[in-house]
Amino acid sequence: MNLYDYFYKLVMQIPPGRVSTYGALAKALGDIKAARACGVMLSQNPAPPRIPCHRVVMADGSLGGFTHPEGVKRKIELLKKEGVEVKNGKIANFQDVFFDDFKAEYPLKTLREEQEKMKERVLLEDNFSGEIVGGVDISYEGRNAYGALVVIEGKKKEIITKKMRVDFPYIPTYLAFREAPIIGELIKELDDDIILLVDGNGILHPRHFGLASHVGVEYDLATVGVAKSLLLGEVRGEKVIIKGKQVGWFVMSGRSRGIYISPGHKVSMVSSLKIVKKYLKYKNPEPLRLAHIYANKLRRGEI
Repeated sequence: MNLYDYFYKLVMQIPPGRVSTYGALAKALGDIKAARACGVMLSQNPAPPRIPCHRVVMADGSLGGFTHPEGVKRKIELLKKEGVEVKNGKIANFQDVFFDDFKAEYPLKTLREEQEKMKERVLLEDNFSGEIVGGVDISYEGRNAYGALVVIEGKKKEIITKKMRVDFPYIPTYLAFREAPIIGELIKELDDDIILLVDGNGILHPRHFGLASHVGVEYDLATVGVAKSLLLGEVRGEKVIIKGKQVGWFVMSGRSRGIYISPGHKVSMVSSLKIVKKYLKYKNPEPLRLAHIYANKLRRGEI
């Protein structure tokens, strides 16, 4: 879905003379986790003041930032013109002018429910043919995404790149809805089935359904998640444990602090570790390392 368009329509519900907050907008989207993303989307406002981002303030009534050559000064001018009083950098009568009566469908709640249904299809057993392994990574600049898929088969290397405009901001635990469409466009170019290494988590996720699992189920592909940081869980030796159950692996790699490996779909716990270790020479397994390099080259216009 295009969450940007939906969000801007929410902002346009805030009437003149009233203000709302990043948190209130996030709740109208369906999850308070989206509060930071609300700030990002406001900073990318394509049509101010028709989309009245100046009417969004902090939870304590302070003004926050404003993307305009004159900054907060212009925000104060617009608010005062609409009858909102500002004193010492805060909305003077904040509780009286606060607005949170959004007519909303809570799309993030719907997406969570969708993932709950999808995760029932996750297969944590080996169900892949051959040993062709690919890695996918995405680099960003504003709302432009630059994706690269690198497939390694023996000594052969295939590189697929794609530039797309994203319709979904980064929100913790919702990464799949931002990146899965781009990954889907990249894998359309493949002729063979592969095992795909994804820069993100598989079942090592609050809903046990991270980016690698989502991509695997949606596109019927064997996937493994490889993350640079621990989203949740406890590391015990090489194993990552959540509520007494193993959901992934921790492996030291190169000079880094290590990586976190978890099966996504159609790959067993044991095989997820073996596959990654086979390609582990530097910090990231080679297909992912190369995908990262080419995604950034694409963003910089070098390829």
